[in-house]
Amino acid sequence: MKKVLLIFLALTTIYSCDDLIEGVNDNPNSFTDAPAHLLLAQSELIAAKISESQSSRLSNIFTDQFTGADRQYITLNNYTITSADFDDDWSDVYAGVTQARLAREKAIATGDAALEGVSLIMEALLFGEAAALWGDIPYTEALRPDEFPDPKYDGQASVLSAIQSTLDEGISKVGSLTVNGGYGAPIFSSSASWAKVAHSLKARYYLVAKNYPMALAEAKLGLSSKSEDVMIQHANEAGKRNLYYQFGVEQREGYLQVSGPSHLKNLLDGSTPRLLATPGDSERASKYFNGVQLNYTPNGYFAVDASFPLISYYEVKLIEAECEQRGGQDGNAQTALNAVRTELATEYMASFPSSTATGQDLLRQILEEKYITLIGSLQVYHDVRRTQNLIGVPVKNTSAGNTVIPQRFLYPQVEVSANKNFPGVVDRFVPTPINN
Repeated sequence: MKKVLLIFLALTTIYSCDDLIEGVNDNPNSFTDAPAHLLLAQSELIAAKISESQSSRLSNIFTDQFTGADRQYITLNNYTITSADFDDDWSDVYAGVTQARLAREKAIATGDAALEGVSLIMEALLFGEAAALWGDIPYTEALRPDEFPDPKYDGQASVLSAIQSTLDEGISKVGSLTVNGGYGAPIFSSSASWAKVAHSLKARYYLVAKNYPMALAEAKLGLSSKSEDVMIQHANEAGKRNLYYQFGVEQREGYLQVSGPSHLKNLLDGSTPRLLATPGDSERASKYFNGVQLNYTPNGYFAVDASFPLISYYEVKLIEAECEQRGGQDGNAQTALNAVRTELATEYMASFPSSTATGQDLLRQILEEKYITLIGSLQVYHDVRRTQNLIGVPVKNTSAGNTVIPQRFLYPQVEVSANKNFPGVVDRFVPTPINN
C-alpha cells in the first residue's frame, strides 16, 4: 500500500474499462486541487469499475455463470490465479477511497452536507467489497502513509462492522437528496434517495457478515421498485461503452463465454432443471446470451449502451426473502420472492410462476433466483461462498481433491512486495474469516 493509484479523468472518458485508472502517485493526499464533486465522481467511477469489470468477470467465472474460454482466461477458468492478477483491483479500491475522502474534506470545508454524505457512502461500498473479496484488509491505518507506511490489516468482521457506522453517518448527511437530484449523474441513474441506497448497502454488507436480522431490517428501508435501481450509465460513445461490451467485443473477443456450457446457461436452457420451474427463462436466456457468447447485440443484456446495476431492487428484495426465511417466516419469504418473480414476468413478458415452497427448499429457490437474476454481479460470488454453495454450483477444478470454488481473491503482489505488515500468502481455497 505504499503506492496508491490516483486518478483524475475528464468525464467524457469516464468508462474506459480496465484502462480507466492510470498513473501511480506515492502520496495519496497530494491531489487536492480538483472540485469536490469531481473528486467524488472519480470514486463513483471506481465503484462502477469494481462492479462491472475484472472483479465481476473473474468472480463469476468462479461461480460458473461464465466460462474463461481463451488464452489466459482458460487458466482462470481452472482457478489458476496469481497475486499479480489482483494488483489493479486492490489499488483501484484504495484510490477510490482516497478520492472519496478528499471529496469529503472539501465538502466539510464548504458546508456541503449532502456531498459529504455521498462520499461516505462511496467509501463504505468500496471497503465493503474489498473486505468481502479479500477478507482482512488495511482499514484503520490505510491511506495515512506518513503515519503508517506499512498499514496493519484489520479483521474482516471489524471492517464490515465499521462500514455500517460509515453508512449511518452518510445517511445522516444526505437528507432526502435523490441520486438523480445530486451527485449521481452522469455516472449513476436512480430515482431513489441516497438514504435508500445507503440502507440497501447496509443490507448487502450485513448479509455478507451473516447478520440476517439486521440485513432484513435494512432491506425493508432500501430500494423498493425497479425505478430505484442504481444503474451505471453507458452510451455508444468512446469511453462510455458498457464495460462487458468493451471487454468482450473491443478488447478480448472470445475470452469470456458461456461455453461448456456454464451452469447459468444450463439452468436457463433447461439442461439443468430449475428448483422452481420457470418457462420465462427462455426469454431471459435470449437477453443474456447469444449462442455461447454474452449478448452484446443492441437489445442484449451486455449491449454497448446497456446500463449495469450497482445495486438493484431485485438484490434488495431477494436479501429480504432470504432473511425472512432464515428467521422462520416462510410466508413473508414467499411474498418477497414472488414479488421479484412478478416483476420479472413483467420485464420479460413471460411466465415466472410463484413459489409455494417452504423451509430449505424455499431458501434454495431464493438463492438460485438471485444467482440467475444478478448475472455478472459480485454479490453472486459472495452468496455462493457465504452459503457454502448451497445451490450446488459445479466445481470446475477438482484436482488434488479440491471440492470448492476459490474462496477469496489473493492478496496482490503490491502488498506482498511493499507492506511489511502483509499477513502472508493465503491459498485461494481458504475461506475468508466470516465464511470459516
